[in-house]
Amino acid sequence: MEEIIKYLIAAIAGSGLGTFLIQKTFEQRLSKKLFKFTKLYSDKLDIIRELYRLLVRAENGLQILLSQREPKDTVEKQKYYKKTTETMDEFVKTYEENELIFEKEIVEKITVIIEAFKKAKKAHIYANLMEDSRGSKAWENAVNEKQELSNQLEKEFPNLKTELKKIFQARYDILLN
Repeated sequence: MEEIIKYLIAAIAGSGLGTFLIQKTFEQRLSKKLFKFTKLYSDKLDIIRELYRLLVRAENGLQILLSQREPKDTVEKQKYYKKTTETMDEFVKTYEENELIFEKEIVEKITVIIEAFKKAKKAHIYANLMEDSRGSKAWENAVNEKQELSNQLEKEFPNLKTELKKIFQARYDILLN
């Protein structure tokens, strides 16, 4: 009888130890997967935040470049143009490097803005070339094109910013809970 009790105790202890080890192994694997998931999610949030930051900077720069309120000093104008185009290029690069994390609707909105960026660069350069012909039909066309692009971007930027905010806040909320 004592042997049976010793055997049962050993079996229970062995079973408990085995269960404990299996549970710890499972917890460790789950923890690694959860860490990887959290890291991936966090990286996506960082990308969205960076893209949003660049979008805001590009929006501010383009509003001035495409308006008639440009700086009068040509050196200052060139510096401002360079800074704005660098921001736009950085926005495009950041997006292109991370395009795969965005849903189709966001990709479409960003594509529209990128195309407008390209047109804005050309329109700005052309309008500056036509500045010497102020009052001419060519100058008027260049100014009208800049105005049309400005109007288009005034509509597109807030839409994209709103969508990026929604995605960021939804993902951030999941990460915290």
